Amino acid sequence: MPTLSVHVLGEGERVPMLHDEQGVPLFYPTLFATSQLRNAGAAVNTIRNKLSDLVVLMRWEQKHGRDLIDEFRSSRFLTVADVDSLRDFAKLDMRHWQPDGDASSHQRDGVIDFIEAKVARKQTQPTIGGQQHFNRLSTFADYLEFTASVVTQHQNSRKVAQEIERMAKTIRKHRPKGLAKQPDENQDLRSPPTELVDRFMAVSAEGDPRNPFRDPGVQLRNAILFGLARLTGMRRGELLSLRIDQFDLGHEPHVWVRRNQDDPHDSRRHQPVAKTKERPLALPESLKNQIERYIFQVRAKIGPARRHPYLFASHHKGKDWGRPLSISALNQMFERMRGVDAAFEAIHTHAFRHHFNYEISISIDEHNAKARAETEGAPLPPISEARELDMRAFVNGHRSKASGAVYNRRHVREASDKAVRLVQAGLKRGKDV
Repeated sequence: MPTLSVHVLGEGERVPMLHDEQGVPLFYPTLFATSQLRNAGAAVNTIRNKLSDLVVLMRWEQKHGRDLIDEFRSSRFLTVADVDSLRDFAKLDMRHWQPDGDASSHQRDGVIDFIEAKVARKQTQPTIGGQQHFNRLSTFADYLEFTASVVTQHQNSRKVAQEIERMAKTIRKHRPKGLAKQPDENQDLRSPPTELVDRFMAVSAEGDPRNPFRDPGVQLRNAILFGLARLTGMRRGELLSLRIDQFDLGHEPHVWVRRNQDDPHDSRRHQPVAKTKERPLALPESLKNQIERYIFQVRAKIGPARRHPYLFASHHKGKDWGRPLSISALNQMFERMRGVDAAFEAIHTHAFRHHFNYEISISIDEHNAKARAETEGAPLPPISEARELDMRAFVNGHRSKASGAVYNRRHVREASDKAVRLVQAGLKRGKDV
């Protein structure tokens, strides 16, 4: 089966590729990734995900003894029955999938071996979610339409082109329906309770006896990382891609979120990057002081860390010592914290982002309440709904104001609940009278 790897070019560009057993890049997946994805400006993670989908397609070919490229050359395209089979296979969780031999395992020289039939329960195989299933089938449709067109282009046949279009449309019609309209029924899980967030921050603080990290330098680094996530709402990739030169630690400290894609100074094969707009974010004085202390008193003593500009470095002695902190290392930090308190399962970088937006909503409500209560002196101008959308879009790095709506659902739900309870209380008082 093919292997997916990411190559780092001399200029720092990351290039995902599929290889065969000998390490040779597979021609058609590479052509598809280059001409249809990379040249169209797709992000590295997007290309990697698409190539991972193609590994699933190739496993389906292996399972059924098929070679679709060879079939396309003979103007044979997927039937509805093939697409049904491909759809069902694409639903499987590949982490639990085991090859069961190819289609010819029980056939030799045209003679089919009959095996003893037995009635047994078929074990249910784990499956993936609807959105991932949708994405896989979308990739299949795009890739198969592209490759079929490439290998048959010399025929210049309108009928063949129509068959290819029919095949791609059939695959797309087999994608799960209505995903875009499905609401997230439990937004509260994304924005954890304030009490839980405060408890997490207390446990991860420097010197707390419950902190699972014993090294003082590691405790300081983690406190900064969790503090930035809590107080700025940065995404995981934005946090891990922070460079020292993105911090202004002067009179009004702030940090610039920048896009550092394909940075030659970044040794991480899977480079964390910012996916939203560049923007400056204010920092509290306490966090500024921690960052200065980490840079000059802790990070400066780690030799390999002085060779790159990234703020967060690995403190683990070994081959990664001093290198920029990886995504897997960040995930392990959260896992260690969950070992202290099972409730911390709800805490991760995106949960911090949701909670940050929730606290923005609370702050705006408090500001507007104070503005309405102001009677003397220069009144505080209230923050309108339109202004709030502008502010939220800026701090989150969104190009569209509508993108921030998902982060405000917990606050809207709580405000609605309060309004309903006020109505209910009024109706009850009326009945009592």
